[in-house]
Amino acid sequence: MADENLTQLLSKLRVQSTSDELVKVQETCLQLLNDTANSKDHGAILKAYLVASIKQDKYAQGLRVLLDKKEIDDQYGEQFALEKLYIFYKLNETKRFDDLYRKIVPEPVDSLKKKSEEETTPFRGILHVRAQFCYNNAQYEEAFKIYHYLATHNEKRTDNDIELACNERVPLTVEPYLQENATLSSVSDESYDLLFNDSMISSAKGQYNKAVDILKRAREMAASDGYESDLNAIELQLSYVYQLMGKTKDSQELLNKLIEKLDKGSPLALLANMNKKAFCDYSKYKTNLNLVLREVNAEAMNGYNLKHYTQSQWTTINRNLLFLHLFNNDSIQSKSTPLSRTLHKYKETVGEVNLESYKSQAKKLYHRAMKMIAEEPSTGQWRRDSNKSLLGFLLLTLQLQVIEKQWDEALSLCYSALNGRNFPEVDRAYACNILYCIIIDIRRRSGRDEKFFISRYEKNNPPSEGSFVKDIAFWKHVGMYYMGKEPFSARKLFEEISKETDDDFIKKYKSEDTNDVDVQAAAKYTQGIDVAELLSDGVTPFKLKKATNVISVSKVTKKQKVKNDLKKQKQKEQRLKRFLEHCDTSKGPDPERWLPKKDRSTYRPKKKQVAKQTQGGNMSKKAEQALDISKNVKVSKKSKGKRK
Repeated sequence: MADENLTQLLSKLRVQSTSDELVKVQETCLQLLNDTANSKDHGAILKAYLVASIKQDKYAQGLRVLLDKKEIDDQYGEQFALEKLYIFYKLNETKRFDDLYRKIVPEPVDSLKKKSEEETTPFRGILHVRAQFCYNNAQYEEAFKIYHYLATHNEKRTDNDIELACNERVPLTVEPYLQENATLSSVSDESYDLLFNDSMISSAKGQYNKAVDILKRAREMAASDGYESDLNAIELQLSYVYQLMGKTKDSQELLNKLIEKLDKGSPLALLANMNKKAFCDYSKYKTNLNLVLREVNAEAMNGYNLKHYTQSQWTTINRNLLFLHLFNNDSIQSKSTPLSRTLHKYKETVGEVNLESYKSQAKKLYHRAMKMIAEEPSTGQWRRDSNKSLLGFLLLTLQLQVIEKQWDEALSLCYSALNGRNFPEVDRAYACNILYCIIIDIRRRSGRDEKFFISRYEKNNPPSEGSFVKDIAFWKHVGMYYMGKEPFSARKLFEEISKETDDDFIKKYKSEDTNDVDVQAAAKYTQGIDVAELLSDGVTPFKLKKATNVISVSKVTKKQKVKNDLKKQKQKEQRLKRFLEHCDTSKGPDPERWLPKKDRSTYRPKKKQVAKQTQGGNMSKKAEQALDISKNVKVSKKSKGKRK
């Protein structure tokens, strides 16, 4: 292609870009990229193609061209690194995104320094994309750190202050306590977007009344500005807070209004409909779950996926849909989530979940879990996922054993899993801590001595040999268990734990000289809690059950058992004595006492019973003689004709 033709195409590219004819821009860029004679501007041309693809939401098409033009990407990739990151983010290409981002920003967020003015804009754009990627993949801590860095380094006013403040608060709506060591940026102008995020942070902390007040202010501001979509989102959040507070009527009124005015297939309408369905009580025997799935519109939700929902929202939605499909007797596909793999194995093992009894399910799952534990640990790229599914399946099996009070089987499963090799080293400490706590709870429920297990484990894994590194959560659990019974043992244990972790309460407790628990040291964790506010938010206090004389099986000692047996024997003797007082011992027992009453010689039927006698029934001797015609008295002929 001649140089003048190349110049004409470049000028045509600029004109078409200003007129938003993006399809023609892509065609022109492809023509220029295929020209091997003039390759000096291929980096800028490929960048223009990627920008046009992003504006049309054709991310897969942009990725395909990137892979086809790999030689151009290798040579000029730094010019369009931001566009590549955005395409990887939209397509959820996590590995490619992480690899490219680590090349551009090798240092962690905490050690970032202010960049020079020449690279401020592209560098900030890369950080924005990284923060969005982290938030969508539930990496909330890193997302908050990046947004906090961007908000505190905005002297040139590159970004809008209100938008930065909103983005900084978005990760806190899921994990509100990430803010402990950081001061949030403040803005002079009040915005309903900012108020909306503040209300979500308050509701995540359990401050429902405060969240309602903030949402009402935000609703007034959004209504005055006339933004209908934002107003709908605020009302949906307000109905959700009402639902958390227990104000069912107010929540349902708002949800009904939203469902009426929203498009049935929109993301907000689907969320509102699912929240409304949460008020219903479903039965796996009586409810038509097919109809429920149709009303919830599960297909539309699966279509939206993470495009319109956050990671936490989509996880909750997917969990609800999985359980609806399970009890509707639908097939459960084994996917990337541990819950889907667990339910897939559960359905595969049990078969008809609704018809099988819990006892039968517990037996089938027990044998399947023991078989999985006995298998060789899986290797390869699926090793981590398959072993996580083993933990989920094991927990489900243990739950069914506890329901059926199969304590021996439950303990056997726990011990076999602890001795097995199916858990990788990365997750073994986490899995073992869970199983240790379950063993202590099962032994307590079944009346066994839980201290025996603790002492035996401590003997085989002494704390002084560094077992705290992998089992620190378990030893914390044991320490809290010792606090009320053996304060000296608890203090000794906490001294070892404090060497591996920083915990103010543990440090304070292990440094005390007395043998009693320092209540004042623990009281600071409850400071600032408004009890009246909690009660107004719908939190109900624990109520004492009616006192009974039944002694818990787990707390019965040998002395108490002997005492209870003697008490039962005395009660039995007293009942026999009262019975013999009203009996005549001079007469012997009736020899016909083993026969039915109707077969005894002393049996006399009542008159009504004789009148209602049916054919083939038992009759008295007198009634039988009356039916014997040979013994009837003959009537003379003379008396036969006389009539009175």
